[in-house]
Amino acid sequence: MSLRAVAYISTAVAGLSNDDLDHLLVDARAHNQVAGVTGVLLFDGQRFFQYFEGPEDGMERAYERIRQSRMHVELQELHNDVVDARHFSQWHMGCTHTEGSVLQQLSTRQWQREVEYLEDDVAQPGASPALRELLDFWMAVGTA
Repeated sequence: MSLRAVAYISTAVAGLSNDDLDHLLVDARAHNQVAGVTGVLLFDGQRFFQYFEGPEDGMERAYERIRQSRMHVELQELHNDVVDARHFSQWHMGCTHTEGSVLQQLSTRQWQREVEYLEDDVAQPGASPALRELLDFWMAVGTA
């Protein structure tokens, strides 16, 4: 089975609340699990960076939901390509602002544990440039 990975950056709409982010997190996990899609969504308070991966049909469904979302604007696709293997076995979210909900704080801690493994993956020959950009985004916001 062929796997595809997509990475994009977008801008959060004004007034996005913690409740909105919680809904996004729960909704994404539920839909992505059904679609067989895994990855990570990072949020720095203003911008989203998402990397997600999975089978072609699941990716199409997930990406269409993302494009239709009203929680962000100015979606800029960075990468969209076939990958050899998954880099994320679960769905993760990282938020840089600590005043988020308990759900966001727990998700961020889970993601921070994954960063170490991502650094190892990025160091491998032939690593996806999308993974490097994901890691660079997280490091740039000073939370890792």
